[in-house]
Amino acid sequence: MDRSFLSDKDVIAASRKFVCVRLATYENAEENQVLKRMFAPGGVLQNTVFAILAPNGRTHLVRSGRSPVWAFGGNRGPGIHTQPVSAIKNMAQTMQAIARKYPGKAPAAQESVPLPYLSDVRLALNVAAADRQPLVAVYSPDSDQRRRMEQTLSPIVWSGQFIGTAQYVAAQNKTEFKSIKGYTNQTGFVIIQPGTFGLTGKVIGVIPADTPAAQLQSQLASALARHTPSRLSYNQHRQAGVQAGARWQSKTPVTDGAGGRPGRRGRRRPR
Repeated sequence: MDRSFLSDKDVIAASRKFVCVRLATYENAEENQVLKRMFAPGGVLQNTVFAILAPNGRTHLVRSGRSPVWAFGGNRGPGIHTQPVSAIKNMAQTMQAIARKYPGKAPAAQESVPLPYLSDVRLALNVAAADRQPLVAVYSPDSDQRRRMEQTLSPIVWSGQFIGTAQYVAAQNKTEFKSIKGYTNQTGFVIIQPGTFGLTGKVIGVIPADTPAAQLQSQLASALARHTPSRLSYNQHRQAGVQAGARWQSKTPVTDGAGGRPGRRGRRRPR
């Protein structure tokens, strides 16, 4: 998705009134079918899909396509992240209008908001690298302890200081960290610097599982600040990936012509 749209402060503010769902293309066969119902020219699922739907999950409220550009105007093309202010403003205003039409219900005061988890450490590394963000793994083999950790972390993650600053994943087995350097099998909140291509990572901080909320907030802020995002441009990243022989193995076949031949099990560069 185009960072110039989704990182805009007015679009972010409007998004707080929506249920935002991020599906990872070619990583889950059932999710692929959902995406195909949203946008699939000629029945072919594309690598990226953008849609805004009514609460029934089926009615399209704006034009669906590969990115917000299809609905709100702007520049199309790979690697384009700079968009006209008018197009970005159009997206924010449209979202606010939709939110007024579908006001929704406020959650109960005692209701715990789930963490924005990615499906597994493998995928979370790749998404975090693509978004140039650190990754926080909530790790414990004990499901009860992991649940307590989530309850402590959730209000922090959704606070103004932290929202949108990192990616999150739950982990329950040490083998999930096999591609991450510096991991020592310590239970807790593991903060990870993703590798350039999202295939590896390194530990930049570990916060004990039983850390109180007040301390967790400050320690998490310090650990996330150690993250150094990639500064490569889109073209530089692709060139470096070719030179390094970096390839991403999708779980389902890639059907987008830009990512691989239709019907072929996808091996594509991480993005």
